[in-house]
Amino acid sequence: MAVLFTDPGPSSRAVSRKEASRLLRQVSTGVGALLLAAVDDWNVLSERHGAHLRTQLHALGRGSYVAAITAAATDVWLSTHGMHPPGHVVSKPHRWPTISSRGKTYMAIHHNEAEPTNPTRAAFCNQDSETLGLVGDPTHCELTWEYDHTDSHVRWIWVSAPNIDWDRFEVPMAKVQAQLATWRKRKMRWLPGTLPAELGPLTSLPAREQHQRLRPGIDVKAPPQQSKDPGDSRDAQ
Repeated sequence: MAVLFTDPGPSSRAVSRKEASRLLRQVSTGVGALLLAAVDDWNVLSERHGAHLRTQLHALGRGSYVAAITAAATDVWLSTHGMHPPGHVVSKPHRWPTISSRGKTYMAIHHNEAEPTNPTRAAFCNQDSETLGLVGDPTHCELTWEYDHTDSHVRWIWVSAPNIDWDRFEVPMAKVQAQLATWRKRKMRWLPGTLPAELGPLTSLPAREQHQRLRPGIDVKAPPQQSKDPGDSRDAQ
């Protein structure tokens, strides 16, 4: 397995909660801002659908969509020279962007806390850097979040370390919101784009063959009508 990163001064011990909080303070604030933007993007997209379809989409796709947008935006942000705190780099060993902070921590963005459902996730949860190919045995961390009572907006953002003896710590929401407002004002390129105010009317599909008219492929027959005359049932006997 290829080495994921080779930052100078790697750590051979688990970082403390205090050290992780200090080390990840700025980068987790930026990632949190991108998370809020990703949730807003999802909300705008899903509003196009009816309530029932929207509910099903929330359950099936929201977590993966929001996590993917956040991870991709983080990749663009941390790949932009001079626009992020130093010492934080992105690695994509399995195509999913993760964050190395000075070789001491290895942070992934997960919409749910990781569970050992496959060898890679098991290695992450067990702090098994050797299996993941990480140099210096960094502490594995993950950024997760929880929604408010409306289930539409993020209320808490957390950083935790699986199987490490310290409690997760909260990313300050006020700083996260302020960072997002600043980036939106400056129209930074790592933010999700805005949708057009109105989408144009759907164009008709052309016929597949000349003089062929397109017809729906599903026919639903109306249920047989029941007679309201009680004598009909007697006549049928």
